[in-house]
This record gives sequence, C-alpha cells and structure tokens, in this order.
Amino acid sequence: MAGRAGWWVLSGLVAVLALAWLLGQPRHTPRAGPQRLPAAPAFVLDTLDGRTLELAQLRGQPVVLNFWASWCAPCRKEMPVLVRAWQRHGKHVHFVGVNVLDDPEEAQRFLEEFRVPYPSVHDPRGDTLRWFRVVGLPTTVFVSREGGLAGFHAGPFLDLEGEGALERAIREVLSR
Repeated sequence: MAGRAGWWVLSGLVAVLALAWLLGQPRHTPRAGPQRLPAAPAFVLDTLDGRTLELAQLRGQPVVLNFWASWCAPCRKEMPVLVRAWQRHGKHVHFVGVNVLDDPEEAQRFLEEFRVPYPSVHDPRGDTLRWFRVVGLPTTVFVSREGGLAGFHAGPFLDLEGEGALERAIREVLSR
C-alpha cells in the first residue's frame, strides 16, 4: 500500500503544479497588427490557350489555385463544383487552374468538356507542384489579396459537402 499512497501523493503534486502553471499563463496575447501570411511562390506560366499568366499580376483580389490533370479521375468529378464557384465568385476572386504533368491537348479537351471559364496554366514538369508543396491531385490553394498563402485543401471538393467547404474557404479568403 505504501507504493500506491506514494503514487497518489506524486500525482496530486503534479496536478497542483500543472494548475499553478496554467493559472499563471496569460489568457490573451494581443496582436501587434494584422497577421502576415507567408508569401505564395511566384510563377510565370503559359496558359493552355497560349497567353502568359503571372501570379503577382493577380494581386488585389484573392486567388483560388486549383492543381489538376486531365488523367485525374477526382479532378474530373470536382471540376463542375469549381465552375459553379467561379460563376458565384468570379467577379471578386481570381480562379486559376494549374494543369500539371499532362499532355496539353488532353488538358485543352478537358477544359472544353467542362466548359471551364477561367484560365489554366500548364506546368509540364510539375515545378509548381513542388513550389507549392502539393503532393496529390486535385489540390486547391487559396492566396490572399496581398499574395500570401491563405489556405490549402488536399483532395476534391465533391457533392454538397465539398461545395459547402469550398464556399467557406472562399468566404474566408475574401474576409482577409
């Protein structure tokens, strides 16, 4: 029994010390101003329709970057959700597709099939994937008005649940 009593005394002492430490911690740490987001990696890439797009030129409005490929089955399922989001928010948010590791002709057919109204840049070697640390497709990255990384979503936005999650993420990046 002496072992158990010692254990209870030690446990009580640890609990008292932990409580004293917690009570001594500040309850609120005021911010010195707006939180600064890490900068999104810069890129200049050709679009699938032959223009050039530079991410820095889109500053002033939030950006939804969607990494996709024509051979990606979840990307195919997600694309209608993104097109509907563009229809609702395209005046206030830039949407940019980032087509990676894909055949440009197949990618162009994909865009036509889904009637994607916003630009898609082509990244044939996957450099942009590495810059944004994307590990799977589809992945969506949200960039603030000032060019900071504001959010990240790995996997497709599917069905009503996915559409709701995308809406919340867009509202969040718009509020920054």
